[in-house]
Amino acid sequence: MESNLSAALTRLGPPKAPGQCLEWFVENELGGDLTYEAVNMICVPSGSRLYDFSGRQSLMITLSVIGILLNGLVVFSVAKVQEHKPLYYLIANLAVTDIMAGVIANVMLEIREFVPYRQYTLLGVTVLHFPVILSLAGLVLLSVDRYLSVQHAIFYHTTVRGWHVLAAVAGAWVSAGLLCFSPMMGWNCYAMDLSKERCFLGVVEGSYMFSMTILCVIGVGVVVFANARVFVALRRRLALAVGGNEEEDGRVHMNQQLIVSAQKKARSVLVIIAVFLVTWLLFLSWQLSVLVTTFNIRVDSRAVSLQFFFVFLVVMWLVPIVNPLVYAFRLPVLRRVVWGSLRNGGVRLWRRLVPQQLVYPAAIEMPAVDV
Repeated sequence: MESNLSAALTRLGPPKAPGQCLEWFVENELGGDLTYEAVNMICVPSGSRLYDFSGRQSLMITLSVIGILLNGLVVFSVAKVQEHKPLYYLIANLAVTDIMAGVIANVMLEIREFVPYRQYTLLGVTVLHFPVILSLAGLVLLSVDRYLSVQHAIFYHTTVRGWHVLAAVAGAWVSAGLLCFSPMMGWNCYAMDLSKERCFLGVVEGSYMFSMTILCVIGVGVVVFANARVFVALRRRLALAVGGNEEEDGRVHMNQQLIVSAQKKARSVLVIIAVFLVTWLLFLSWQLSVLVTTFNIRVDSRAVSLQFFFVFLVVMWLVPIVNPLVYAFRLPVLRRVVWGSLRNGGVRLWRRLVPQQLVYPAAIEMPAVDV
């Protein structure tokens, strides 16, 4: 490691600016010899490295454990619930994606000291995009499922089955894998007639990020449109229920139930839209910043890196914690399954830790009776 560092510093030293220095290592052979951590030490001052703050490892591990536990409970509840609705399969798919995102994020942070800079750059873009695109695809499927169940209820309940949802989920996984990992397969390199040593550069050029940005914009648009239409439909039902209360006294109880149900569903849809927009507009802003940086080298790359750190923290660690609370545990059926399982598990654990002592009745001496 020390010899590599000295060679890097003495052989046509890289620029002093961090952004230009990192780009210099991307375009030179040393980027394939030095690890990502070594290049980061050369180009970025010690006080400016994003992931080297005090308590970073403890914070990341804590957030990952919380996210994995919550999503594990979601998968467990879906597997244990007796009624297997298509919606439950989609929620389980989102939970599995969130678990994978937390694992990938921690692995990417731990392999910085072992993977060459070029290869890490390739992994950092493709591997991190995979759970993000897959999560967005899962949210699109959830939104379409909710839209069909509300806007076309008869068609949904008579036509949509579990195998339809499983086929859609499988298609989303395959499509996301092919789209996100295509630069690693070398297709763009063959088309552009690039050398093997520079093949990885195809992933950081504008075409890949532009296509990923377009996909994310389309997915965000579908999710917002579907949930907005669902919210409007629920508001209409709420208005009809209130009108029925005012006209017919005999239907007050039934309409009151409809009112409460419509109000809860409308609030949950608003929460879903708000949380979704906060997260994905943040991610889209980072993608647009990367595109601007790609075509304009005068942009401050330090600001883009700081934005990436914030987006990375939100999307890969905080979103897996929020998603189960917003999409899964808002359903009473899944909440009851989780709560009942935790309560029964706690009772069994308590009985094992504190075994009950058998109490035998004391011997009672009966007085002698003279006959």
